[in-house]
Amino acid sequence: MTLVAGLSVGGLPAFVGDLLVSWRIPSAVDLPTQHDEGVYPGIGEDHAAGLAQKLLIVRPYLMLAWAGERREAERLIRDLDGALPLDACNLCNPTVILEILNTCGPNTELVALLIAAEAIYPIGVRTRGFELGNKRIYLLGSGASDFFEYLQTHPEILPSQERADGLVARAIMLRFAARAMMLQLKIGTGLRDSWGGGFEVAYPDRSGFRKVDNLMFRAWMVDEKGSYHNSGRSFFLRYYGQDLHLSWFNPDEKTYVVRSPIGEEYEIPEYEEVHPEWTLDVFVMKKNGSFVEFARFQPPHRPPSDRVQLRNGSLVGWVLDQRHVDLCVNKSLQATDKGAHFEMFHY
Repeated sequence: MTLVAGLSVGGLPAFVGDLLVSWRIPSAVDLPTQHDEGVYPGIGEDHAAGLAQKLLIVRPYLMLAWAGERREAERLIRDLDGALPLDACNLCNPTVILEILNTCGPNTELVALLIAAEAIYPIGVRTRGFELGNKRIYLLGSGASDFFEYLQTHPEILPSQERADGLVARAIMLRFAARAMMLQLKIGTGLRDSWGGGFEVAYPDRSGFRKVDNLMFRAWMVDEKGSYHNSGRSFFLRYYGQDLHLSWFNPDEKTYVVRSPIGEEYEIPEYEEVHPEWTLDVFVMKKNGSFVEFARFQPPHRPPSDRVQLRNGSLVGWVLDQRHVDLCVNKSLQATDKGAHFEMFHY
């Protein structure tokens, strides 16, 4: 089963998708959001079985989000990959997309997003979008109710204004993903519904569909006096071609490789140091048990002091921007008494 959600806050959309796939046969599985390998039951007779990408960029002009049977979704993706030209200018017959999607089996639902003539056209198979407070939302999979409840109980995450580049929608999706990962680290929330294990976020820009890359996630605990410490695994997410490398660290390091069913093999550098473009910090306030989340975006031409060290695509070390974390802790202590609200700060 799955959680895939799409959101438009009056502008360009963003999609979040979990990585967990399930199967009827219980077997021990190693998941990034669990400290120990084990058997993790889900809905009905399902059990966690591994990781897979559920947001696939078939072409820069076509993205597919799926829930249901992995084998069927990947067949559709490979069929689309084999039938479509690389450049949208050479797409003479867009109906070929509909013809392939119409072969989708009964146990799979999906949303395909097509960019054509500077507009984005959603194509739903066994699902459709809906409006919530002038916001366009798509929900797929067993975790859909959890995301809908999140939107209903946290209206502050849906600000009325969006930026031209859709940055707010991305920040909202990343905020949900950060909180969901934190809860899965602590109590396994989501795994009982067979979704989780990690997340991806995809969105369109001027060059086509992209995924949020070079993403840092950190989990913290803050006591009543303002002292803080790491309260769970931290993650770094990076793509090589279309393959996802998801690394966790603190206190140890391990990298999970989540392959794409399409795309050429990418030559991975032997060693590199990479700055995160997005940094998600989630603070649990011991004073009242509340969460305070920070999403920081800094593009490659203006990198932060944080950086990670990668060898052959696997994380081997990291450097922390202590000043930024201290600033977040101070703001967290101030925010914990204010109640729910959403703020954006532009650097």
